[in-house]
Amino acid sequence: MDDILSTQMTIPDRPPRLLDRPRLRAPDGLPRITLACAPAGYGKTTLLAEWARHSGAATAWLSLDDGDNDPLHFMQHFIAAIQTCFPGFGQATAEGLANTQPPSVAGLMRTLINPLCRLPEPLCLVLDDLHMIHEPTVHDAIACLLEQRPPRLFLMLASRCELPFSLARLRGQGQLYEIRPDDLRFTGEETATFCNSLMQLDLPPAQLAMLESRTEGWIVGLQLAALSLHNNPDKAGFIRQFAGDDRHITDFLMEEVLRSRSPEMQDFLLQTSILERFSAPLCEAVTGAANARERLDEMERGNLFLVGLDHRRQWYRYHHLFASLLQSRLRAQHPEQLQELHRRASRAYAAQGAYAEAVQHAIAAGEFEQAAALMEEHSGDLFSLGRFVTALGWAWRLPPELLARHPRLSMTCAWGVLAMDNLPEVERHVRDATAALWPHREATPGTPERTRWGQLALIRACQCCLAGDLAGVRASVQEALASLPPGRVLHDAAMVTLAFSHYVQGDLTAAKPLFARCARITAANRNLMVPILAALGLGRTHFREGRPQQARLVYTQTLADCEALGWQELPAVGMMHLGLGELALEDGDLAEAERLLARGVEMTAAAFMQYVHAWGQVLLATTRVLAGQPDGGLTPGQEGMLARYSGRFVVELPALSAELAGLWLLQGRHDRLEDWLEETPLPLDALLPEREAEYRMLARVWLARGQAAEALALLERLVSLAEPRRLRLAMTDIRLAQADALTALGQTEAAASARRQAHELGMAAGLKRRLAIGTGGGSVSTDASGLAVCGMVGDVFRLSRKEKQVARHLIRGATSQEIAERLFVSLSTIKTHTKNIYAKLGVNKRLQAVEVLMKLDLA
Repeated sequence: MDDILSTQMTIPDRPPRLLDRPRLRAPDGLPRITLACAPAGYGKTTLLAEWARHSGAATAWLSLDDGDNDPLHFMQHFIAAIQTCFPGFGQATAEGLANTQPPSVAGLMRTLINPLCRLPEPLCLVLDDLHMIHEPTVHDAIACLLEQRPPRLFLMLASRCELPFSLARLRGQGQLYEIRPDDLRFTGEETATFCNSLMQLDLPPAQLAMLESRTEGWIVGLQLAALSLHNNPDKAGFIRQFAGDDRHITDFLMEEVLRSRSPEMQDFLLQTSILERFSAPLCEAVTGAANARERLDEMERGNLFLVGLDHRRQWYRYHHLFASLLQSRLRAQHPEQLQELHRRASRAYAAQGAYAEAVQHAIAAGEFEQAAALMEEHSGDLFSLGRFVTALGWAWRLPPELLARHPRLSMTCAWGVLAMDNLPEVERHVRDATAALWPHREATPGTPERTRWGQLALIRACQCCLAGDLAGVRASVQEALASLPPGRVLHDAAMVTLAFSHYVQGDLTAAKPLFARCARITAANRNLMVPILAALGLGRTHFREGRPQQARLVYTQTLADCEALGWQELPAVGMMHLGLGELALEDGDLAEAERLLARGVEMTAAAFMQYVHAWGQVLLATTRVLAGQPDGGLTPGQEGMLARYSGRFVVELPALSAELAGLWLLQGRHDRLEDWLEETPLPLDALLPEREAEYRMLARVWLARGQAAEALALLERLVSLAEPRRLRLAMTDIRLAQADALTALGQTEAAASARRQAHELGMAAGLKRRLAIGTGGGSVSTDASGLAVCGMVGDVFRLSRKEKQVARHLIRGATSQEIAERLFVSLSTIKTHTKNIYAKLGVNKRLQAVEVLMKLDLA
């Protein structure tokens, strides 16, 4: 951990003149959650630091700053703070952050809840300056922590403003201890003790009362006043002079405080105020003076709003309000100094290896070329280690023409906005990088120049994947493969992208060996994204071929390999849980499917795979709807986020647009289905193989709308796409949908034949639950078009309650007459039920019906 980072995780030193306030001592038994909420200068941090010191529990401290609005930055610091007490806590998750660029961290926080529950002893965790956080995803992560409340965790929060999430439940449960401004104000007695005992001002009662009235017990106001009164012979006149609100008081008192300092000290204070944290060497580099250590010692002795950040007296910060006032004064009095001060700070931070701080000050100085050079040279640190969103923000502040001169930085930014599915920004960065790298497109293979051109070609291929441009994917990936060194991770990434293009077109024969070649966890060197994607592709290839057991073997072996290397908690591994959850859903094990899918969704929320994460959300919602959970579908927020994929073709493993429509069909969401039809421009003159799943879903939607003839015609054409490619999963669903269409058209015999073919395909492929009749809501197919079979349209493929009763008697060998007598109905009624059962099972004989009923456990 570097020195600057460690200062965020050190409990602030006890001020030398600290007033003992017995009324504010921590209550017996540390509260589970403590919130100190008050404006600046009320002593929140000092109070919580005292509570933490006397808590008797291990204490982890994290002072938040603006950089923690980067979700990964926050999670990295959150884990590191706890590791100061429990080394090794969340280490696998922390290491995985280097390769992830998430939109949210709530999923990551949930993965840490169990480790927090298993801490060997109680932990007091303090999150100070929470008002610095404005990023909603970080708020979500903290809200998740509050909601879960691990039993061994005692949480203290300090903020200048109200928290942006509800605390009503915690208040109602009596689990929230709140400290407000009225609690923190100095009383008359405390004001007297502070001024006369600690500051030795010897003020009479009348002046003390006036001072308390003027400041209303505001601690920083009293402290500023006391500093100004020290050498003032007319104390009564001074106290009478200031009045008004906090801002007017502080402006007045700041003037008095600075006036009592030497001109050299005033310059030192103003010039170092641009530094969020500082040491003596850093102050000397910025101010150009050689006596920074003496200045800092003088400030400590004078109690001049200096906060120690470590126990070695090396790193400090100013009180936030004091720093803000100094900065305002610097901008007002010496604006010409700002650029040079930031330039010096940037160089000093860079010399210390603090590149993030160096970039920030270079941008503040307007030295954009220096900022770009730093970001390009140290992109691995700046864009990977928890600063991804922040680093992109810096890049957006650079002039476009300058960014275009730094192709490596442009490509790094392109990878980032690819992760965010921001195609216009991807195009901008690709265009800039292409212009800069164009002369190297035919450089000698193996040279850095040609490798960079190959990386750019791979970025273009991924851009085409998101845009649904299959031809563009193929052209760009071939260019990438010709330029990237074999055996490297980018070359493997290009191979997997090529496999994607084969996979979506149903050419599984071409895709499978490419996936298998790249799905080597042991060769991953911690860059798991490529081999995990390859493993998911290999598993789904087996699944589409009708070999779910082989798919399960791929997923479980990959998980075993990751566990052997200690990587099982890395976010990308969540894709294996999604794959296994899909198979459990196919098997009809809804409880196991929900467990696996919830785990996968939670893990993939933290990784560079929004598309796969969205697929997991849809699968999980589908599982919960099938399980009959009242609120099992997508939340309105999730639907809003996933709306971008409705009707959109993406060159990826799951056909997410079709999966979404399948969920809406399952829920009977006709409004969403109508929108989907408008958003899905599927050409019907010549069917596109890569959109086969969407065509199947279109047929199902037409069936639901009563357009059985149109659906049947489309399904017959789909056979020519799926059958030659041996897509057993698709063919099973097509035959089942044909049976439904034929039934709707009154063609009973043809419907029974189609169902029989579906059963033969499904049983041979081990897809028996795709054919099953659920006891509470239909079958449990996971493919979008297969979901429609489970009773979503007309309850076509579902045994009624009476039919199930008849089926049970058929299995036991009872005759039709015996069944009629036992169920107290007529013989003709039993014959009607039996005929319906035969039609739904795709059989025409009793022995065949009994065989299917017993195999599928349908009765």
